[in-house]
Amino acid sequence: MALPERFSGVLSGLIEDLKAREAVLGFGLFGSWSRGDATPASDVDLLVVESREYDYDYVERIELNGCLLDLNYVSKYWITKMPPEMDQKIYEMKILFDRDGSLTKAKNLMSRIYWKPERIELRTESYLFEADSYLSRARQAFNRGDYRSAKVNAIRSFWAAAKILIEVGRRLILNSSFIRSLESACKSLDMYAFYRSYIETAGFDKLSKNDVKLMLDSLLSAWEGIMKFTAAIPQMPKDAHPKFSAKLNYYGRESFIRGLKAKINDLLETSLVESANYIFHTSMDALESYVYIASILEGVRFDYATILKHLSELKRSPSGVYYGVIRTLRVEDISDKEAENALKTVANAVLDVRQKRKELIARLSS
Repeated sequence: MALPERFSGVLSGLIEDLKAREAVLGFGLFGSWSRGDATPASDVDLLVVESREYDYDYVERIELNGCLLDLNYVSKYWITKMPPEMDQKIYEMKILFDRDGSLTKAKNLMSRIYWKPERIELRTESYLFEADSYLSRARQAFNRGDYRSAKVNAIRSFWAAAKILIEVGRRLILNSSFIRSLESACKSLDMYAFYRSYIETAGFDKLSKNDVKLMLDSLLSAWEGIMKFTAAIPQMPKDAHPKFSAKLNYYGRESFIRGLKAKINDLLETSLVESANYIFHTSMDALESYVYIASILEGVRFDYATILKHLSELKRSPSGVYYGVIRTLRVEDISDKEAENALKTVANAVLDVRQKRKELIARLSS
């Protein structure tokens, strides 16, 4: 799919600017515009490889002539190590500039190995670790009486395990069509019960359009406070991890929420469940960075497990952020029984995926 004229004109100028930067070794188009499934609400994603050495990726959102572009920066040294979290971006990338050939080398290699069982094994192993981490947080939150955080972390654990099945089902993991990919993968793997359980545990099974609109309105309300908080920070704390600082700079801006609103309104026309899932997990990814930075500024220890209780106790965070967030996540009233049931359901689902993962991957080579 060709970029529309409004993007093409902007992108040509940006390409020349990036080429002139000494630290930039190469860049390419990835995401919906490179795959050919973009919608008018889709922004443009560029993977930018730098000569500077760091072991994470970060995103900068820029707006040029009304067009939203996300520049995803990574280090050449990280690209050459081929971390599994970069696989999909490299796999679907269309190279626009490659000063030293490193990006082409990575792209060619990834094109050969992306769907090989050994590489799927590596990616799904990292998702299993992620699922275990969230499940551990959920249990800690439950034991401390924070049932909202327990429920949210349990859903995040379920989501991480779901990514394993999407991978094994040989489908790309896409935020805006996650539910569709999961349902399709679960059908092909004869694990449809997993899909139904995820939808029910997340509370997405009986959604109305008004429910999802309330989630979006609540998110917009919370983000007003987050943007005010971010704007009031002269600079990010020096002792904060640069990845979290970059994330809050990305999420805490008006251009992000404007793009998110357009994306959700687009999804609302096709799937309520997809819209709710997108809102839920995008909110949580952003919230982790926000609470982490706010905690450092207040001089208190950030607790991932009880993130919502922790948010409610932050003195510098506007109260509207907390109340907007719990409405967005639909966890205003969570009983100990509901949290306990979610924990049991997710623990069983993660265990089932763990036990079947290698067998499912082995089928790919048979």
